Amino acid sequence: MADGFDLRSKAYWRRLGWGVLVGLLSAIGAFVFVALMNWGIDMVWPDPPGWEPFSGSWTIVLIMTIAGLLVGLIHRYTDARELNVFEALDTGHMDYKPVPASLLASLVSLVGGFSLGPEVPTGMLAAGLGTWLSEKRQLDEETAHTNVLSGVGGAYAGLFSSPLALLIMILESTHMQTVTYYGTLFIVGLAAAVGFALFFWLSGDTFSSLLRIVQPPAYDLRVWQIGLSILLGLLAFPIAVVFRLLVKGLRTLVAPLNKQPILRGLIGGLLLGLLGKALPITLFLGTAGLSTTTSQAAEIGVGLLILFALAKVLALGGALSFGFIGGPIFPLLFVGATLGSAINLLFPQIPLGLAVGCMMAAVPAAIVPIPVALAVIVALIVGLSPLNVVPVVLASMTSFAVVRGLSSGGSGQKKQTTTAV
Repeated sequence: MADGFDLRSKAYWRRLGWGVLVGLLSAIGAFVFVALMNWGIDMVWPDPPGWEPFSGSWTIVLIMTIAGLLVGLIHRYTDARELNVFEALDTGHMDYKPVPASLLASLVSLVGGFSLGPEVPTGMLAAGLGTWLSEKRQLDEETAHTNVLSGVGGAYAGLFSSPLALLIMILESTHMQTVTYYGTLFIVGLAAAVGFALFFWLSGDTFSSLLRIVQPPAYDLRVWQIGLSILLGLLAFPIAVVFRLLVKGLRTLVAPLNKQPILRGLIGGLLLGLLGKALPITLFLGTAGLSTTTSQAAEIGVGLLILFALAKVLALGGALSFGFIGGPIFPLLFVGATLGSAINLLFPQIPLGLAVGCMMAAVPAAIVPIPVALAVIVALIVGLSPLNVVPVVLASMTSFAVVRGLSSGGSGQKKQTTTAV
């Protein structure tokens, strides 16, 4: 990417105009997708189940089995598949032809209660839109790449309520680190600001419900806690190993059904529905659940907290293995927050905000290649002070560095999908 940055150049202003336009359109698309998801969940699940084990009804199994059948039908008669958003950021291109069908499959998956997040479908929508517009208007390669970055920027800045986190995410993608690259960052930053403002305005001048979902007691940072954050980051490594092995094993088991996507979806929906009936807290993306496991940790207990975290990993891995489409970030935030609450119960001298913040960032950072952006997002979710963000960033970076350093292929890990498998 040439990254031309000359304010006297008409070409640069043309690139900026396209980038902001794509960011705006992507933000609108992301907002509509999330609104449809929320509306669908409210319609299908008017009385969401509680967190207590074995408190779910057979209705959960029925709904998820039907959703599995629908997703299987979509796979059978369309080219729907999960597309690689991070690779699109690196290459500046996404195959947009499967995007409409993939969005439909993802919407059914999310409304159906499966343990997935909306970041993958909204990212596919944004990157696909940027590529489609660029090809239709026969734009140059540099503008086309900027359009993909700006599209994802506009969508994700609204989704995660943080233009700053989005800019950091772009810096964590593959690029040539030069001063002129800030010309591209400026365009993406404007697109991100537009997307953030659009979500804010359309939501009735309120920020995302993600902000301050978790509100632990404030604490004063101590030097020893900075060192502790490294250990907490290391704890995310076995979670990443379990997740990778689980998905690999499940996909091997499911492989014979890949040529029969209807049967695959039906079986996947049934099995994950049974899991949801037994442990209802494994349903949905996990934002409501992480609020429960942090605010009611003492009532739930250490054993159940660990069980809930592992069950959520199973629900996420199962959804991805059986062909359901969605992202891993939101469910992994739940896993991290729940494990952080368990650590606080085991070691009360570790502040809840420190344990939850570090684990919420470290767990997804072990699987998704945006550790610093995740730390910023977690800081907003937990409502941490700027000083208390330091250990969260360190835990996230530790987790990312250890997993990538010990994984075969090293730098090649960056180009994996958002599921990191």
